[in-house]
Amino acid sequence: MNDTLFERAYGCLMGVAVGDAMGMPSSLMTPDEIRRQIGRIDRFLPAPPGHFIHDGLPAGSTTDDTAQTLAVARAIIGDRGKVVPESVAREILAWAESIGALDEGALVLGPSSRTALRLLRNGVRPAEAGKFGETNGAPMRISPVGIIHPGDLHGAVVDTELCCLPTHGTSIAISGAAAVSCAIASAMGGETSLEEVIRAAMRGADLGATRGRVVAAPSITRRIEWAVDLALSAGNESRACQDLYELVGTTVATSETVPAALALFALAGGDPMKTAVLAANTGGDCDTVGAIAGSVAGAFAGIAAFPSEVIETIERVNRLDLRAVAAALVETLKR
Repeated sequence: MNDTLFERAYGCLMGVAVGDAMGMPSSLMTPDEIRRQIGRIDRFLPAPPGHFIHDGLPAGSTTDDTAQTLAVARAIIGDRGKVVPESVAREILAWAESIGALDEGALVLGPSSRTALRLLRNGVRPAEAGKFGETNGAPMRISPVGIIHPGDLHGAVVDTELCCLPTHGTSIAISGAAAVSCAIASAMGGETSLEEVIRAAMRGADLGATRGRVVAAPSITRRIEWAVDLALSAGNESRACQDLYELVGTTVATSETVPAALALFALAGGDPMKTAVLAANTGGDCDTVGAIAGSVAGAFAGIAAFPSEVIETIERVNRLDLRAVAAALVETLKR
């Protein structure tokens, strides 16, 4: 096994989990609510009492962002390094049904995923089920696709579309997911420049925007460029995060989540722990922004950038064995 690829793959998956778990307590809260109810988040914390989605989750808990990422990874590993829409659909649906995510009143899933998975459960083909998905479920779980395409942006985009089809087969969702997968593919390929990783994300967004069912939507590419410039010119991190929240946005919209996440990655200088902390305190869809930004930062910096106690907490609390998943994904590159 290529040690460098493994370290970056493991770092990528750990970045998803750490960003997810760090942002779990503040998910869908405003910056003012975070400050009043939690204070500054700089470590794993439990969900605040009464959180309408994550109430009762202990410190270090991951959410559906990580679970769906691992569902995609299982599909790819099972198909020996190929991305097969039917397999992706089967794995995500199996996970959703195992936790009752499709039950009436369940709040685990985003709107696009919930609608599409119910269609898939009723026998609708993946290419049809995801025709209307536009929100950020696709970029939040796309990291395994970036991992299996080190340095190969075209291959990452092709497989990103296949991965998106079951729930998010629209041009905006594929563009956002391709931005993330191409940023990861660039980092996996050994790119050590933040600027090059961001350029790869913009190239991926451009290529992805030509795929899927075309919908009227903002340019992910231009919004990434704007968000990164906005964050880096703000003067300080607090103002940068405020600008991202108030101007770019951090809701479940793909056109907000992906640019904001990549801007936080750049603001943190590619440090995955700092990236996770910034995302957790920015407000909005904190766990998803953190998972996306963390996936890119983790691939960029590698597993060595995560303190051992952070890795231990993630693995112990969630029983994920991300090391084994990363190793299996890298092993598919030999096939």
